[in-house]
Amino acid sequence: MPNEKNIQQVERIREDFQNSEVIILTEYQGLTVEEITELRDKCREAEVQYKVYKNTLINVVAEELEIEGLAPYLQGTTAVALSNDPAASAKILADFNNEHEHLKIKGGILGKRTIDAAAAEKLVDMPSREQLIATAVGGLKAPISGFVNVLHQGSPLTGLVNVLNGSLRQVTTVLQAVADQKKAAESA
Repeated sequence: MPNEKNIQQVERIREDFQNSEVIILTEYQGLTVEEITELRDKCREAEVQYKVYKNTLINVVAEELEIEGLAPYLQGTTAVALSNDPAASAKILADFNNEHEHLKIKGGILGKRTIDAAAAEKLVDMPSREQLIATAVGGLKAPISGFVNVLHQGSPLTGLVNVLNGSLRQVTTVLQAVADQKKAAESA
């Protein structure tokens, strides 16, 4: 019969797993309290949660959520990095791993698929969420800008062109501001 504390912990783990696009499992044995605090601070700055959970409770949640193949990664001490930006969490852990030999990436979960340590480390090369959005908007902007230019050249729809051009400029400005804020946060 599970105790109340474990039931509450399973609820928290389930909620964390369901609200995260990527979960990276790490081995932290050998890190000092100061080093773990430093890692958590770096994670928090990038909107990544770093939490320690019991392996058995992680496994219970994985089975409930039908995430297969996670059991081999649930050996020894396990902490999880939870995020909606795979590149950000992988980069923080990889950089910290380079500075502190005791942190090891065991594997992870991407969506509902289990990935090994090598695949988790390759997430560093993936563009960030903001970069993907900027690329998508850039791809949408080019045809719209061309259309606006065609209409702008002597067409009776000049008013429509001005409205479309202004709206496009506003969207681009807002997205650029978001990208600049994220870049400034990463640099800090």
